[in-house]
This record gives sequence, C-alpha cells and structure tokens, in this order.
Amino acid sequence: MNKTEFLKMMRQDIETKKEPQKTIYADIIDCMEIALSQSSDAFEVEADKTVKGAFDKIEERAKKNKCGNVGCVGPFEAAGIIAEYLGAKYERASKRIAPKTPAVNLEDFFD
Repeated sequence: MNKTEFLKMMRQDIETKKEPQKTIYADIIDCMEIALSQSSDAFEVEADKTVKGAFDKIEERAKKNKCGNVGCVGPFEAAGIIAEYLGAKYERASKRIAPKTPAVNLEDFFD
C-alpha cells in the first residue's frame, strides 16, 4: 500500500489500544511519518510492517545503546530506524546540510 494509506491504517490500528501504549504507538506513527517524508507519495510499504514491529526495532537499539539503567532513542534516530525497517530512504537534515569533506584535486600535487 502507498505511504498515505499505510499511515492512515497505522492510526486506525492503534485506536483500540489502552494507555500508555496508545500514546507511545502514536509517537511511533509520528516518527513513521518523518521516516517516510523523503519518499514519494507512491512509495509502497509492505503489508507486514506494523507499529509494533517498528517499536521493537527502536527498543532493540535503545537496549544496545543502554547507559546504566537508561536506554534512549531520539525521534530522529527513531525515524532512521523506522525508515530502514520500512525499506525507505531517510537522511537527517543535520547530515544533509553538514559540510562535505572537500575533494582533493590530484592535479594540485603536480607542477
């Protein structure tokens, strides 16, 4: 299904969830929208992708990066994880606008 249909279906899927899971899943959907923001409207999302599946991927990363008793993933890192999970391309703005390493012209080394 295309990304708009997918996001709409994800919102419908969480309507029956109880708090606090509903709020957490709503946040995941917000991150899904960010993750898909650089994809065309025609981008197809596989039918087996779910909010829970995305949550599980984020939770894995948080556990991997755990410091003491705290595991944390920010929303833009979560968007990157979700993009990978959904098969989409997503590049954070901080990486897109970061200065590129200047290219070295080999001709400059020769007289």
